[in-house]
Amino acid sequence: MIVLKIIGWVLLALNVLVLLALCVKVRLQVEYSSENTSAVVKWLFLKIKLYPKKKKEKKPKEEKPEEEEEEEEPKPAKPKQKNDFLKTLYEAEGIDGLVAMLQQITAYTKTFFGHLMRGFVIDEFYLQVCCTRSDAAATAIYYGEVCAVLFPMLGALASRCRMKKYDINIYPDFIARFSSADFILLLHFTPIYLLGIMIAYGCKMLFGVLLKLLVKISGAKKQKTNDRNDNKKSTEKSEES
Repeated sequence: MIVLKIIGWVLLALNVLVLLALCVKVRLQVEYSSENTSAVVKWLFLKIKLYPKKKKEKKPKEEKPEEEEEEEEPKPAKPKQKNDFLKTLYEAEGIDGLVAMLQQITAYTKTFFGHLMRGFVIDEFYLQVCCTRSDAAATAIYYGEVCAVLFPMLGALASRCRMKKYDINIYPDFIARFSSADFILLLHFTPIYLLGIMIAYGCKMLFGVLLKLLVKISGAKKQKTNDRNDNKKSTEKSEES
């Protein structure tokens, strides 16, 4: 009895520690420039360098003696089983039902990604882009194209994520020979928040879509079997008469 209590307290302590660890923020730092590019993740006492990765020294492969390869007899190909899932789904739902189901899945997924993006907090974001081309007219056109792409994209990012500090500098350079870009990104997220969002999304998909779908498909199969039995009985009766 005492041993079971000790095991229970140990498991409870481990669960509390895991819960507290999931409440600690995960920080991501990304830096990009023509001279240096790096990506580092920090969580608790861990520091993982995503890029550039350390190159592992390859050990020389040991040469194995060549063995005579025995000719294997070709195995007979297994007949492919027909998957009637889509056909049964169509018979159970129809076009209107399938469209309604897809709309429901799309709504769940859109809500999921909306909450997911809100879980990322951008602490610092600095972007500097130098636009240049062969002549002044081409540089001005290219500068306009870059602004037309980057500013709406950054506006959409700012509306979906929480941004604390950011500065964007996009400018044309009529003297430089090459275009360049530098940026620094510091963001963090809480693992328990993202885990809760994923669990909620999984429950919605399971109970709101999958289980309903399985119930309707099983009902359609039973109805199809009953119809076949009824047709068989009616055929037998007609033959007897």
